[in-house]
Amino acid sequence: MKTQNNITEYIIVIIFIIASITSSQAAHPIIIDGLFDDWAEVPLAVSDPAGDNNIEDFAELKITNDNDFLFLNFSFFNNEYLLQDWNEIRLYIDTDNNPQTGLSINGIGAELEWCFGCRNGCYHAMSGNDSIYQNNITLRQAPTITSGQFEVAISRNCNMMTLNGIQIPDTISLFFIESNNSGDMLPDNSGGIQYVFDTSYIAPPEAISLSRHNEDDIRIVTYNTLYSGLLDVERQPCFERIFKALEPDIVAFQEQDNIAYVNSLFSSWFPDITWYASSLCRNNLFVISKYPVLQDDILINSERMQAVLLETEEDLSSDFLVINSHLACCSNNSSRQEDSDEFIKQMREFSTGDGLFPLDNGTPFVNVGDFNLVGYNQQLKTLIDGDIYNEFTYGEDFPPDWDGTSLTDLFSRHTHIRMAYTWRNNMSFFSPGKLDYVLYSNSVIDIGNHFVLNTLAMPDSVLLSYGLQADDTQIASDHLPRVIDIAGIHSVMIDEDKKLILPDDFKIYPAFPNPFDSITKISYDIPNSTKIILIIYNTAGQEIRTLVNETQSAGNKSVFWDGKDNSGQIVSPGVYTYCIIIDDKIQSRKLLYFKN
Repeated sequence: MKTQNNITEYIIVIIFIIASITSSQAAHPIIIDGLFDDWAEVPLAVSDPAGDNNIEDFAELKITNDNDFLFLNFSFFNNEYLLQDWNEIRLYIDTDNNPQTGLSINGIGAELEWCFGCRNGCYHAMSGNDSIYQNNITLRQAPTITSGQFEVAISRNCNMMTLNGIQIPDTISLFFIESNNSGDMLPDNSGGIQYVFDTSYIAPPEAISLSRHNEDDIRIVTYNTLYSGLLDVERQPCFERIFKALEPDIVAFQEQDNIAYVNSLFSSWFPDITWYASSLCRNNLFVISKYPVLQDDILINSERMQAVLLETEEDLSSDFLVINSHLACCSNNSSRQEDSDEFIKQMREFSTGDGLFPLDNGTPFVNVGDFNLVGYNQQLKTLIDGDIYNEFTYGEDFPPDWDGTSLTDLFSRHTHIRMAYTWRNNMSFFSPGKLDYVLYSNSVIDIGNHFVLNTLAMPDSVLLSYGLQADDTQIASDHLPRVIDIAGIHSVMIDEDKKLILPDDFKIYPAFPNPFDSITKISYDIPNSTKIILIIYNTAGQEIRTLVNETQSAGNKSVFWDGKDNSGQIVSPGVYTYCIIIDDKIQSRKLLYFKN
C-alpha cells in the first residue's frame, strides 16, 4: 500500500509538472501598441522566481495567438530594458515540437532562434543554418522605448514556423534566456514551455473609417515625408492620393523642405482652399494650414521643435497651437532628453506669459511629429509629465497641461489591422515601431476620429472608395501618416493669478447632439481627482456600454458614444440612459438614438 501511495504521489507530481510547462490554448485579439490591457484575459503561462539571474531577471510570460500571429508578453523583475538594443536576450522556438530536429538546446529542437538586441537570428533548418532578420519573421514589438514589459508578435506563416511551407504549426515549445546565454531562463525547466495554437477564428478589428465623426471636426495630419518626399516626382502621386483621401486642415511636416513648392502643390490638389504656411523651415520642419498663421517661432535651441499659432477662433472659439517636433535620431539619447527638458521649460514660460509669443491660458495645443523615441523612456516622461531631467539648467518639473496635469499620449492603431507602429522599413535591421507621436492638452481638447494610415493593410474596396493604391504609404515614406481630429474644445477657467479654477461640484451636462444618429458627446465636471464610472443603460436597466472606468483629474471632461455596445455591435434605436458615478453620487440623463 505504501508503494502504491508513492506511485500515486509520483504520478501527481508528474502531472503537475506537465501542467506547469504547458500553456493552455487560447486565441485573443491583441493590438501591438505598447499597452497591455488587452492581455488581461490571457492566462499566465509561466512565472519565474526573482533573483535567479546574472543580467536580466525574467518575471512572467503570457502566450496567445490569432489567425496570423503568435503573441508573447513577457516582463522583468529587476530593471527596464530596450528590447531592440543593449541586450542579447534570446528566444528559441521549436516550431515542430520535435527535439530531434533543429538546434538542440535546453531539451528542445529549436528551428527559430532570435536575438532581440542583436536584431537578427537563425533558422536552424534540416538543410543548414540561415541568418534571418526582422522582416523574415514579420516581427512586431512594443514599446520601442525602455520598459519592464514587452509584447511581441511573430508571424505564424513565416518559413521558420511552417518549415518552408510543409506544415501548419500546431504545437510549439519555446523559452527565453538572458543575455549571456546562461543564468536565468523563462521558464527555468528543460524543455521550455509548450504552447498549442488555438485554431478559433479571430474576427478582424472593426475598421476605422477615414472620415471625420463630424464634418466640422478639424483634422491634423503629422507626417515625416522622408527626404523631402513631396519634391520627388516618383513619390509625389502617392502623396497626392494620400492627402486627397485624408482631406487635412492642418499638416505638420518633418523631413520636408521648400515651403512655397509644397504650398503650391496643396493649392493645386485642393483648388477651393486657401493655404497658409509657417514662415520658418528649420531642420525641414514646417506647418501648412487652412487657417492663417498668427505666430510661429523655433521653440528650442536645437531647432528641432517649432511652435505655430493658428487663427481658429471662428471654428474652435480659440486659437490653436501646433508644436511640430523632429527629435534627434537613434542613439542620441542626450540630445532628445535636452530637447524634452527645454520643451517643458518653454511650456512653463508660455503659462506665465513669458513665452516666445503671447499665448492665452487655456489655448488648446498638440505636440506632434517624429519623436524618434528609441531609447530611454525618461524622454517621454519628460514630454508628457513635465519631469525635467536637468533641473539645474531647465528649472523645476512642470506638468504641461493647463489643469496642472500631464499631457495625453494618443494611442492610434491602423485602420484595418491590430497594429500601431508608425515607422516601417522591411530592409532595416530594426523592426517597425512607434516613432510618431501625438501629445495633446486633454484638459481642453476633445478628440474625434484618429488613426494611422497604412494602405498595405486596407481592402481593395476601401482603397478604391478613397482613390488610394495599396502601396501608396509604403512608396511615399518609411513613416506612416498619423491623423487626429479635433472634435471641439472646452474651456478651463483661470483666475487673475493665472491659477486654474476647478469645478466646485460634480455636474453632468446634456449630451449633444440628442437625439443622435452616429455619435454624441457627453460632458461633465469633476471637482477633484477621483474614480469616474460612466455607463450607458437600456430601458430594461441592462448595461450596454462602459465608456469610462478610471481615475480622472479635476476639470471639465467629455467622452463620445458611437451607439455601440461593449462588444462593438450597433445598438437598436431607442431611449438610453447615461449614468455617471463619482464617489457616492450618481447622476443620469436620457439619450435618444436613431438610425437614418
